[in-house]
Amino acid sequence: MHFPEADFARSTPERMGIESGAIAAVLDAIVREQKDIHSMLVLRGGVLVHEQYFAPYTREMQHDMFSCSKTFTSMLIGIAQGKGLLRLEERVCSFFPEIPVEHPSANLDAMTIRDLLVMGTGHAEDVSGVVMRPDQPDWARVFLNQPVEYVPGTHFAYNTAATYMLSAILTKVTGRTALELAREWIFSRIGIEGASWESCPRGISLGGTGLRVRPVDMARFGMLIANEGVWRGERVVPAEYIREARTAQIDNRGKNPDPNWNAGYGYQMWQCSFGPFRADGMGGQFIVIDLERDLVVVFTSALGADIGVPLKYIENILLPGVHAEALPEDATAQAALLRRARELADPAPSAAPEGMPWGEYALEENPLGIARLGWSQDEISLERQGAVLRAPYRWGAPVVTSLPVEQAGALGAHAPELAVTGLVGSTPCVRVNAVGSPFTLYIALEAGEEGLDAVLRHTVWGSARVRVRKL
Repeated sequence: MHFPEADFARSTPERMGIESGAIAAVLDAIVREQKDIHSMLVLRGGVLVHEQYFAPYTREMQHDMFSCSKTFTSMLIGIAQGKGLLRLEERVCSFFPEIPVEHPSANLDAMTIRDLLVMGTGHAEDVSGVVMRPDQPDWARVFLNQPVEYVPGTHFAYNTAATYMLSAILTKVTGRTALELAREWIFSRIGIEGASWESCPRGISLGGTGLRVRPVDMARFGMLIANEGVWRGERVVPAEYIREARTAQIDNRGKNPDPNWNAGYGYQMWQCSFGPFRADGMGGQFIVIDLERDLVVVFTSALGADIGVPLKYIENILLPGVHAEALPEDATAQAALLRRARELADPAPSAAPEGMPWGEYALEENPLGIARLGWSQDEISLERQGAVLRAPYRWGAPVVTSLPVEQAGALGAHAPELAVTGLVGSTPCVRVNAVGSPFTLYIALEAGEEGLDAVLRHTVWGSARVRVRKL
């Protein structure tokens, strides 16, 4: 495996046994299906075969990892165990003797670090919404006071609060945050710089979410795991821990109709139904590791209910174009791929569709909370929860705008930077991205049964079709 220093080794796809046409077909599918994917990186043997950013995203932009953060936390636990700072068999309660438990139980007392890792805490359902609240000063105390209905290790319930507890345990045994540990134990070893990690009211890294790195950093991390914890000949993570982490450790069948969320769960990593394993984050953040084919594939995205689309692209389009041996160079296919990649990284604006119903509109009450919409040929405005957002846009090419926080709040964005694009398809719409996150809003105006309707879709808040009244 080639390990990058300042940058990755690069190769044509064919030299690494991958058809350029297969990569191009993935890009075509993304465009044809209008999937809001922000980056795609394909590596084989540590060699960067294709690196794609979709405008306005670039190589240096960090991206929210959401639950991909969990896999980073897991590797820190593996390192801590290797250093003798903790054991997976140790009981969770033993790290927090100062926390009073109002209703002690045998199940709570039996919960171990390993149970946290495999999402087998014994809780009947995810307790994150109760535990991880900004107005709650002590998340560990709330966690330890939740009912534990099942014997730990016997019941899978995906639970971001469990990963927070792993982060809290790391802080207990080291006196340092998971971010500080990651910088020393992992990031400085494999060349990741500038990472940030959100923290709880007590300053503990969230663990299960909140990490921000670049897609190329995700690729480095994936290579570390693929090589069983060794980087350029030096041990970073214990190999035996990684072997356990990548293997299904608990039965999660029946929890999700998609087979890629039913194939087994390891130590904060998912099994794919088609063979590989992965780090997986809300909105379509993926580090997919295929040991059989020596592949690491990274996606960052803003996908909602169709979060599994990148996995389907890998299984059904990319992998059929991956071969055991090098292929003859295909200059025509390589040139077509390069041309397509450049178009997507720096698209040209286009003319607005004819007959667009420009104007200012009041919307009926809707679950997304959008009360007003203004749409002209080059500006979009919307009012939500009293905040008003105004941003310019172009058709076919995103316009990035830095907005005051109170305006960006109309989209629920933490960072006040938005990218707005007019999309032309069967129904023209405008797409509003909170840059670097999976929070994306789509807005279209369509003829309804009794007049004009606004068709709204947000990757987190959901969707709605509501009547509008022109102002």
